[in-house]
Amino acid sequence: MVSPLDGRRGMCTWIVSSLLHLHIGEYINLSLLILSSCAGVNGVFRDNNAMNLVAFSIKTKGLQNFARRLRTVFTRFGFSEKKTRKALYTIIQSLQAYHAAPTFFIPAVVLRRHADLISEIVDSGAEVGVHGFVHNDFRYLSRQEQDAQTHQAMSVFQEARIPFQGFRNPYLGWNEDALRVFAGCGFSYESNLAVLHEVIDPESLSPLLRGGYEKSLALFQATPCTTYALRPHFEGSLLRIPISIPDDEMLFDRLRITDPQKVGRICSEIMQRVYACGGLYTLNLHPERAVLGRRALEILLATARSFALPVWITRLEDIARWWKERSKFAWNIRSLSAGRWQVDASCTPRAVLLARHLQVAEAEIESWVGGECRVKAHRFTVQSAVFPGLGVSSHTPQEVIDFLREQGYPTMMCAPEDVPAFALYIDMPEGLGGSRQEQMQKCSELVERVEKLDAPLLRFGCWPDGNCAALSISGDIDSVTIQDFFLRILEVRV
Repeated sequence: MVSPLDGRRGMCTWIVSSLLHLHIGEYINLSLLILSSCAGVNGVFRDNNAMNLVAFSIKTKGLQNFARRLRTVFTRFGFSEKKTRKALYTIIQSLQAYHAAPTFFIPAVVLRRHADLISEIVDSGAEVGVHGFVHNDFRYLSRQEQDAQTHQAMSVFQEARIPFQGFRNPYLGWNEDALRVFAGCGFSYESNLAVLHEVIDPESLSPLLRGGYEKSLALFQATPCTTYALRPHFEGSLLRIPISIPDDEMLFDRLRITDPQKVGRICSEIMQRVYACGGLYTLNLHPERAVLGRRALEILLATARSFALPVWITRLEDIARWWKERSKFAWNIRSLSAGRWQVDASCTPRAVLLARHLQVAEAEIESWVGGECRVKAHRFTVQSAVFPGLGVSSHTPQEVIDFLREQGYPTMMCAPEDVPAFALYIDMPEGLGGSRQEQMQKCSELVERVEKLDAPLLRFGCWPDGNCAALSISGDIDSVTIQDFFLRILEVRV
């Protein structure tokens, strides 16, 4: 009789012999590793996990990309922590030169095997967030399974005394259940909403590369880049922080761009676009590619420091903390006389107050991008023939008003006959829509409409302390060693 253990051994041997085409020494080492790993696996993993994960990987990468990916394991990882330690500190030290630190995400089972290393990088200033219990795609789990695995992961982090605020799903694989689970577990933020920057021309790619690129877009559920999409936003108590693609895996592995200078130029182009929108660029740089991508990271960081106005280079937990602080800001604007308004901003000293097409009195101002100016006071007067904010109809639901206020715009209820007295009139009785796609489209269109407004307007800037845009360098520590990588075959169910 063939035991379940024999079945797992056979599957692992098939993976090695059929796909890796390794040198004989590597083949022997890996075979011994997998056999010993199988012997130590407890009963929580299902017998068909290996086939499931392989099939999933081939489906989402393509067979050639999957085989190529397996071959990289022996160059990027070792049987000890040495290579990953070097990779982690490559990112950490690159950011230290800019008085910044990265955010890493790690599956709990990997953290448990390497708790001392992760504690060490936390002590260096890096943030570490949760990347699942194992490297599971949450879209293939029931809500009960998501909840159970998330609580398992939290327990491991707590046992290892690693503080955590955020969650990033493996494969960015979120769904509505996942958002409810994260909110219910008390996470401050999640970082899964993939925003696509069109810096790659698919028409210029070979069929093989284009296939891999398009599989990535489908896997990551990519949404088009808009000003709104590049801003964090709250859904209840949970902050959703966008992440930009293409990321390192797409550029280096799927598109096979081996020149770090070229990757750096692509990332810099994304940074320039984000700066123009005043948004956030969250880069995912997996530590396994950190040494290969070090020059690209240096180019990106230098670009972020080259703009006329500063870019906030920071961790995701700092962004979440700031966005919570910013969510309490409010405008109080009242008419003093015809064309003259008293402005009181209820906000913290870190707030950036912006004005356009307004004559500001009783406050120092400085130039900003896009024809706006920064008002360096929280109480001042402005000259304007209209209310320097948005008029909202009585038929517009509260969700729209809350959305506009989160974006930083002053709002006031107004009657149809008073429309000429406002910079812009919002009448949306249908609200922001029902489906995710409709909500994203309506929110994006509304923000674009306001941002392009050629009329008097006040607003709170998105970022603190005079920063015009933000950059966060993140990285998913999916594995630390070769053993970790191949243990996923046994651990993960998809």
